[in-house]
Amino acid sequence: MAVLAAVFAAAGVLVDGFGVVALAADAVLFAGFVADALATPRPATLTVDRVCPERAGLEQEFERVVTIEPGRGAGLELELREEFAPVFEVVARDVGEAELAPPLLDDPTGGPDRTRLAPDAATRLVRRYRSSVRGVHTLGDLRLRVRGPLGLLWRQSRLSGEQQIAIEPALLGLARTLRLAASERWQDLGVRRLRRRGGLTEFESLRDYVHGDDPRFVDWKAFARHGRPFTREYQEERGQELILLVDTGRRMAATTSAGAERGWTKLDHALDAALQLAAVALDAGDRVAIGTIGARLERFVAPARGRRHFARLRNAVFDAAPSGRESDLGRALRELAVLHRRRAMLVIVTDIADPLSIPAQRRALQSGSRRHKLVLAALDDPSLRVASSGVDPETGTPVRAAVRAEALALSHERATACAELAGSGARILDALPAEAAGPLLAAWLDARRAGV
Repeated sequence: MAVLAAVFAAAGVLVDGFGVVALAADAVLFAGFVADALATPRPATLTVDRVCPERAGLEQEFERVVTIEPGRGAGLELELREEFAPVFEVVARDVGEAELAPPLLDDPTGGPDRTRLAPDAATRLVRRYRSSVRGVHTLGDLRLRVRGPLGLLWRQSRLSGEQQIAIEPALLGLARTLRLAASERWQDLGVRRLRRRGGLTEFESLRDYVHGDDPRFVDWKAFARHGRPFTREYQEERGQELILLVDTGRRMAATTSAGAERGWTKLDHALDAALQLAAVALDAGDRVAIGTIGARLERFVAPARGRRHFARLRNAVFDAAPSGRESDLGRALRELAVLHRRRAMLVIVTDIADPLSIPAQRRALQSGSRRHKLVLAALDDPSLRVASSGVDPETGTPVRAAVRAEALALSHERATACAELAGSGARILDALPAEAAGPLLAAWLDARRAGV
């Protein structure tokens, strides 16, 4: 509108007799501007409601929905911009089409959500985010722009308000893990080696057959009576106490994954594996505790039974972040000895210390092993294993000889450290971060069947 007014004003100066026409045109434009302003409601007067989940998994997409009642804005064009935490990535945004559009790469906000307000129903604007960092993060203020019916102006308002979203360990395989554990399909969970002691001792109950159950345990008499298969369950393992300690030292900040888990740290994998083991153990009737290891024993939740306890364990550690310092395993185990005096299975998810710190790590494990059945899961570096193999599995290209030689030297150093730590009386598991759940489940089963 300002451009048109300027054009008419210039024409009125340069062209004789055009001044009256220019003034009339300016008056018409001004009247149109006033009419457009009067017909355009302030966005702050619209009824706006934002809904987002209270919780979401790490690197898992979640939807935010903004619902707008049109009121006087029915039929008008609307743009919405939203403040959000820097760790959130815009996956898709609403532009008023059948499908969501990808974010604008040259816009740090991903670009505005756009729509036209429906005349007789509330309008929904959907946006999808995902987070690369665990913890409590926020969606912030909203900025709404409404365009007038004549298209001569935009009216804008800022709507204040924050909503928090807890980004938790993804636990992508938890449902599958619980299902397979319930039917004892341990091999499908990566449990390759079980040291069974004793055998099935006492019949406990019948339950409905689940696909994958061992056919040897099908009760054919019950099948004949009821017309559907049943599986016999036996009392074999005794409930035990399981304590899970997850290291949050600087070594756990290393990123390790590609593909769907790209950007995950060792700590992300450690929490995922520990919580999967906790869920299986709670389902089996164990008492489970969890804590984190930093400069001392932190965030400790005392052992308890029941599925409801899993929420307490998860809530205690979901936002744990790696520190910039080495953790103090010795102090953490001394503090644990004060808090928990009974014998238990103690699982520590961490990494191998540097060569100069191995003796201290060994002494700490030796002290803890006197009281507990101790398992240390050391999370290896996948890139080190790739370099040691000599071939990049993703590209098929050979690794440079100098890089492979250095990787082999580091792998030998790590194997030596694992052997030294094994002399402490603790069981040492050397696992890749993304594959840690299987070895942990195997170690838990062994200890449970041994009657720890």
